[in-house]
Amino acid sequence: MRAANGGGEAVLSIYGVLVIVIGLLVLYSSFRGAIYAMAAFSLFAMTLALNLGGVGIMPAQLFLIFFALRAFNLVGGKGIGDTLSMEKPGFWLLCTCVWGVAGAVILPRLLQGSTLVFPVDRSIPGVAMLQPLGPVSGNLSQAIYLIGDLVVYACMYAFLKYRGAYRVLANGIFLLTILDVSAGVIDFVTHAAGLDVMSVIKTAQYADLSGEELGGLVRITGTFAETSAFSSFTLPLFVFCLNLWLLGYRAKLSGALAIATGTLLLMSTSGTAYVGLAIYMCIQVFSRPGRVAPGAVERQQRMWIIAACAGVLGTLYVILFMPSVAKALTDFVDATVMSKAGSSSGIERMSWNTQGVTNFLETYGIGVGLGSIRASSFLVVVLANLGAVGVICYGMFIGKALLSPVSAHYPLTERAVCHAARHGMLATLIVASLAAGVFELGAPFYLFAAAASALSQRVPRRAPRRQEWAARRIQGSVSGVVSRIREP
Repeated sequence: MRAANGGGEAVLSIYGVLVIVIGLLVLYSSFRGAIYAMAAFSLFAMTLALNLGGVGIMPAQLFLIFFALRAFNLVGGKGIGDTLSMEKPGFWLLCTCVWGVAGAVILPRLLQGSTLVFPVDRSIPGVAMLQPLGPVSGNLSQAIYLIGDLVVYACMYAFLKYRGAYRVLANGIFLLTILDVSAGVIDFVTHAAGLDVMSVIKTAQYADLSGEELGGLVRITGTFAETSAFSSFTLPLFVFCLNLWLLGYRAKLSGALAIATGTLLLMSTSGTAYVGLAIYMCIQVFSRPGRVAPGAVERQQRMWIIAACAGVLGTLYVILFMPSVAKALTDFVDATVMSKAGSSSGIERMSWNTQGVTNFLETYGIGVGLGSIRASSFLVVVLANLGAVGVICYGMFIGKALLSPVSAHYPLTERAVCHAARHGMLATLIVASLAAGVFELGAPFYLFAAAASALSQRVPRRAPRRQEWAARRIQGSVSGVVSRIREP
């Protein structure tokens, strides 16, 4: 479907039509459908839903219109605005958004030519080259993505005010994980058979690196362009499901999904997956899930014992009885992790990070504006694009979302999902710090952030209030009976 658009044509794909149909259905159904659809659509980052004069709109971004309308219909503008009030973590995300969007418009023009950057610009083909700072297409796209992230967070936070919303969010992430695992398995099996089935949904104008092999293994990409993007998306889902299994929340389903996603991460041949897993497991050592559910301590101990025994026995068996496999594995780890920094891509990405820090210093900590540069670490992206102000605002948002205390009066389901969401945020930040080139972290991160921060600010559990009300009614009834008995 085509329509005239001032700067070109607006082309709506069949996937865009599907998103609009589902969006219209969501507007006239329960808010649960909006959460499920937003979670599911976030998987299709390589699927073009709408082309606006050369700017690609993905399914999750197009569905965001309906997601926001559903939240507005449910809680109104004031309800959504309250999620960003000053005492809540959302206020700092709002500050980040205002600073980021203003910087994307003003800073590349104000500081034009003052420093050299590796720009985020679709009009520059091939290998990224140093260019004088100036306005680029990345300023517009990243500003739009940041506004969208703020809307996702605020609307999800508003939905979480309603009873059962935490359970719905967990189910939505389970649905997303099932789709992600299915896509990974299909990608692996079909490429092993010499087919490329997933290309049907990879319609966006990005370089598609699927089908590559390393050490004789197919590099799993799923619905994404490369294995690094697949592993960066899958690791937080693995962490979310793992923590819900530890807490005993739908243990059979969450445990099965944790095993499935963990297996795909190990098979993905992605250095980002392996290093990210190692770093997160170090964090898991110091995690205290027993504060949420006492039975989690036993599960956590069981997990470490099984993992340690399997690791030691497997390593000894391979070294003693399969030396050729041991050598192949050693070469594989060396290629995916150890030698990564010395490869041509590793050197190039390191130069991006070095130049990003240089940009921060040469602009005296102001930053070059959101979307002005590419890097290979989320930490450098925030530092160079948003400057000191952005680092403080976004750091406050992350800190308040992750560290705000949660009362034990909340139901176990809500506390379990909140705990798992916080770990999902940590996993996202870990892989983003290893490989992210832009500020956009994706819709699942902000769904996690809403779940991680909503409990600490919500009104305490209503159950005690109902109990007090019932007690007052009983006391009043007893007093009435006594007074009647005393009457002559």
